[in-house]
Amino acid sequence: MATAAMNENIKVFKQGISDIVEVLNKTDESVLYVKPSEKEWSAMQIAAHVVEAVDFWVDDLEALLIVPDGKWGRNHEHVHRLVAVKESVVDQLKREDVIEDLQNLVPKVEAALSKVKEEDLDIKAPSYNPNFDGKPLSFLIDHLIVQHVVGHHDQILRHLAKVQ
Repeated sequence: MATAAMNENIKVFKQGISDIVEVLNKTDESVLYVKPSEKEWSAMQIAAHVVEAVDFWVDDLEALLIVPDGKWGRNHEHVHRLVAVKESVVDQLKREDVIEDLQNLVPKVEAALSKVKEEDLDIKAPSYNPNFDGKPLSFLIDHLIVQHVVGHHDQILRHLAKVQ
């Protein structure tokens, strides 16, 4: 394991998930499904996106540890990403199930990050997303898993402030 950096990533990730769960728990469930505008996601869409996205990026991370030169990533039109945030799908989700899914991400991320060695952080592989092409594995971990969760927590708070 890449020691201190991965331990800090795990700590920040866990806190991000905990923060999202806390907001979901303390917010009236019906409000979680309200979109601030037609072009913005509801808090529940954001939470569903976090579940799907982290799962996707952890799978990509683990694959790159096995096949370091494999092509990785996706763009905003990735079908699983779109399905995860589709209103008709999200409207069927229950808060407690989404919370459980979020909490289940923690051991998955811990297990994946525990496999990362210091030298793995510099792996660079081609990406399906030209914005990510040539980025090191550390980018996938820091930006697409850890900071992604933190950023979406902040987004949920902003969206709820608009609809409450």
